[in-house]
Order: sequence, then C-alpha cells, then structure tokens
Amino acid sequence: MAGSQDMFDAIVMADESKKMKVLESLIGLIEKFPYDDPTYDKLHEDLDRIRGKFKQLCSLLNVQPDFKISVERSGLSF
Repeated sequence: MAGSQDMFDAIVMADESKKMKVLESLIGLIEKFPYDDPTYDKLHEDLDRIRGKFKQLCSLLNVQPDFKISVERSGLSF
C-alpha cells in the first residue's frame, strides 16, 4: 500500500505544480500588460491570452466564475 500512496502523492504534487505554473503565467501576463498605452498594437491578443489563462486556471481549480453584477451592490461576485 505504501507504493500506491507514493504514487497518489506524486500525482497530487504534479497537479499542484501545474496549477502554480498556470497561476504564475497568468500573473506574469497581467504584470506585463501595458495599462497606460491605449494604442498598444497587441492589446486584443494579450487580453485573449489573459482570458485564456484565467479560464484554464478556473478549470484546474474547479471554479465556476460568476461575473453577474447585482442591482443591490456594485462589483463582481465570485
């Protein structure tokens, strides 16, 4: 049984490592995004990359993002 536990632990660690890599990639894309330059020629491409990484991370975390804005309060709900 110890071997199967080791295998399970390795799978969990690999899964966590993938989640961290995707998170770090998303953070990197956000940090490099040129917020101050509205004439940036790759604006839509970079936004699509950020959106894709966000969706990938949500999928890996089994999270269903909900961006509905309610009338009672302003802002995003997660």
